[in-house]
Amino acid sequence: MATNPLNVFKGPDALAQFFDPDKNPPLPLVELPDALNPLRKDGVRIFAKMLTHLPAQNVKSLPVLSLGMISRALWNNDDVHAYVTNKKHPDSLKLLRFFGLNVNLYGGLAQQEPYDPKGIMSRLRRQAKKDPGICYPGQYHNDHNWKAHEQWTGSQIWRQLPEIRVFCSTIGTGGCAVGTGTYLKAQNSAVRVVGVCNVFGDPTPGPRHFPNFESSPFPWKETIDSFENVASANSYRMSMKLSRYGIIAGPSSGEALHGLLSYLSRLKDDGRLSELSDPTTGEIPCVFVCADLPYQYMDMYYKKLGEEEFPPIYNQSLLNCDQDAYDERWFLRPHQAERLLFSHLDPVGALLCSEPSRCFCTMRLFSQISTPSSLSSVATDSLSNGSCQSVDSMFSRPNSPNEPIARSSQIVVIDIRPREMFAAGHICCSYNIPLPETQDDFFGHARAIEQRWLEMKEAFEAEDWPWNEGSRVLMLCVDGDSGRMATAMLRAKGCEAFCVEGGYPALITHLSKIPIE
Repeated sequence: MATNPLNVFKGPDALAQFFDPDKNPPLPLVELPDALNPLRKDGVRIFAKMLTHLPAQNVKSLPVLSLGMISRALWNNDDVHAYVTNKKHPDSLKLLRFFGLNVNLYGGLAQQEPYDPKGIMSRLRRQAKKDPGICYPGQYHNDHNWKAHEQWTGSQIWRQLPEIRVFCSTIGTGGCAVGTGTYLKAQNSAVRVVGVCNVFGDPTPGPRHFPNFESSPFPWKETIDSFENVASANSYRMSMKLSRYGIIAGPSSGEALHGLLSYLSRLKDDGRLSELSDPTTGEIPCVFVCADLPYQYMDMYYKKLGEEEFPPIYNQSLLNCDQDAYDERWFLRPHQAERLLFSHLDPVGALLCSEPSRCFCTMRLFSQISTPSSLSSVATDSLSNGSCQSVDSMFSRPNSPNEPIARSSQIVVIDIRPREMFAAGHICCSYNIPLPETQDDFFGHARAIEQRWLEMKEAFEAEDWPWNEGSRVLMLCVDGDSGRMATAMLRAKGCEAFCVEGGYPALITHLSKIPIE
């Protein structure tokens, strides 16, 4: 029984306490709802033993305590090597390395017979015998494996559910099924133990097929009453069903439940289900082990199961557009945009064309001029024609040392409002790339997002794009939304782009409130 009811671990040996089952409350034992138990009306009650709630979130942490594998947590030893098949999914290899394990790959069969003289386990046993500095715990032959489950898993289940009639576990090393079954049978010889294996040639991660387990030295023949074989697709499907109901469990756990239900259904079909009933209540309480989590196998769920078994993704077209990162730091408030453009506001009116309907900016829609020096010469010409008041400060630097926007002497203003809006009013010497007006809140409509992205992509890939490397760009639009998308797209191309929250109208409203000296 746990001696730490508040589940708090303190002191220099806190980690050792945390990994000690005797210092933890019993792991949860959760009864499945009727939706997961098709035999409930037959008196069958099914409970999930959540070994995923162990400190390492994995069934291996129980034999690990005896085998000494949690070496870093308990003994600060980080020289731990994992020998795994070269067929292992890359995500699993990343997971091992994430936890600090040195990964050693081997070729050939992925699941090798433990006593094959040419197999990886035999080679490791020989290596450990030659080198006293190597510890090979040998989970497939070390009795501490199954005895750890006898000591903890079996005793916990018995305390939690003394009326248990059936215990079910997948068969990997066999330690969980043998150890837990040994304890339970010692308390009540009527308890049946079911071992669940992979279908030969159709592996589920974790469990093994029976011929690969048959040579185990563990006392399985005296403990396991029946074996079930489960196809991998059924394992993944049942795992997903469990997880959708809140029992977060991986494919090995799904295989255990599917195997248990197959065993019980066969007895029912044979008219023998009542053999398992509790003589007092008439019920059949069963426990299966949840030994793994689903996350590292996500790719396999979609390979093993049909697309129809997953909810649809709506607006899938958005996966092919608007994929560039957005960052709020690029979306300027009007007063920030003002400071980005000018070092002073004397006069404010220098920002706007005095006669926008016939100014040089409007005449040179989408100009091929792309450098600040060229833009300055254009501005000079336009001034001589009386179309713009001044652009002397267009590329000047802000004077404030506390300016939140990094300063630059090269600013290109690109206005993507429709042509008629640009002609009615715009920033002096800005470029107009006229795009159609969008609907309100176009980010709420997938088709509108895709259409706007395609329009911008075409414009930004044009040969006469008015931006040169090293220039900063300020995007102006009708309401700020298109400017956000444009800024993200330009940033992805390496351009230091910004936009204005609220677009051109917000910037003009702000400027109109500043007195002109």
